[in-house]
Amino acid sequence: MKMAENHQDQTQTPKAYILSFPYRHTGMGGFDDTILVSLRTKKTIKSLLRTTRSGNHGTRSYRLFPGKYLMYEVQRSNGGNLYGFVKIIRLKDDGQIETEQEWKVFVGEPTMSLDDLPSDIATILMENKEELPLFREVFPFDTQDTSNEEGE
Repeated sequence: MKMAENHQDQTQTPKAYILSFPYRHTGMGGFDDTILVSLRTKKTIKSLLRTTRSGNHGTRSYRLFPGKYLMYEVQRSNGGNLYGFVKIIRLKDDGQIETEQEWKVFVGEPTMSLDDLPSDIATILMENKEELPLFREVFPFDTQDTSNEEGE
């Protein structure tokens, strides 16, 4: 009986899935990247970045178990148009991704500051800002030196 229970437990173990996102870093300013952050550990998740020989294009891949993750996505055209999105995604047991919440934080210009996001999300982003590409461009009002404020 106990062996059957163990076997049943093993079949119920969640399966890991590989999620891949396009990566681009052209010499003309174009840039696309997606970074995932664990909502449990509040740290960026290790990924594998594979690029072409030139390094301009590629894929960033993650090995993930079903659960909820924070997604930080940036896109910048060769012309300099910037787009930034923060999402809470759920990787379902069948490997499908569902977006639970999305914030368009930069659409050609800043549309939201960190203060406009839920405080727990803003805190996670700030704690990981060194690992989030174009963070200072996406959140320009949240990363300025505070000694330059009016009245000082």
